Amino acid sequence: MAEENINEESYSIEAISNLERAIEEFAEIIEDIKSLDANIKVFNSLQLMMNGRRKRLGDLGNVESPDDPMKVQLMVYNKEYIEEILEFIKQNGFPAKNEAGSQYINIRVPKPSRMQLEEIGDDLMRRTNAACSKLTKIKTNTGLRIKAASEKEFIEARIAGISTKKIDLAFERCTKEIRVMGLIKRKKILKLL
Repeated sequence: MAEENINEESYSIEAISNLERAIEEFAEIIEDIKSLDANIKVFNSLQLMMNGRRKRLGDLGNVESPDDPMKVQLMVYNKEYIEEILEFIKQNGFPAKNEAGSQYINIRVPKPSRMQLEEIGDDLMRRTNAACSKLTKIKTNTGLRIKAASEKEFIEARIAGISTKKIDLAFERCTKEIRVMGLIKRKKILKLL
C-alpha cells in the first residue's frame, strides 16, 4: 500500500522538481546581469540618421565590453559606415577612436547614471515577476492534472489532497526564493553607483 501511494504521489514530485528547475534557470539568467552593462544597453539603443532612416547602433554593429566595462567596443558590420558612426558617437560626447582599416570603434564611457541603473533594476524586476508567473503556471498545470486524475478516479481524493498541499508549500517557498534572489541582485546593481 505504501508503494502504491508513492506511485500515485508522483504529481507533487514532478511539480516540485519543475519548480526547483525554474529557480535554477532564474539564477542563471540573473547571474549575467551586471550594473556596468548599462552602457552597452545605451549604445545599442542610440539612434542616428542613415540614408534618411533612423538606425540603432545595435543594428549597425555589435556592441560589447570584452575587457573593461568602461570601454565599449563597437564592431561595425559595414566598413562604409565607420566614419559616419564614429562622428555620431563623438557628437554625443563620447571619446571614440578607430584604427585605420579596423571594423572596431573603441569608446570610453562614464560610470552608468542612476537612471541607467534603475532601468536595469526595473528589467530585473520584470524578469523576477516573469519567473514567478512561470512558477504559477507550473502549479496550476499540475493542479489541473491532479483534479482530472481525481475525477477520473486514477488517484484517491486523499492522495490528491496530499499532493496539492505539498505543491502549495513548495510553490510558496520557491516564490519567496525567487523574489529574494531578485531583490538581492537589484540591491547589488543599485549600490554600485
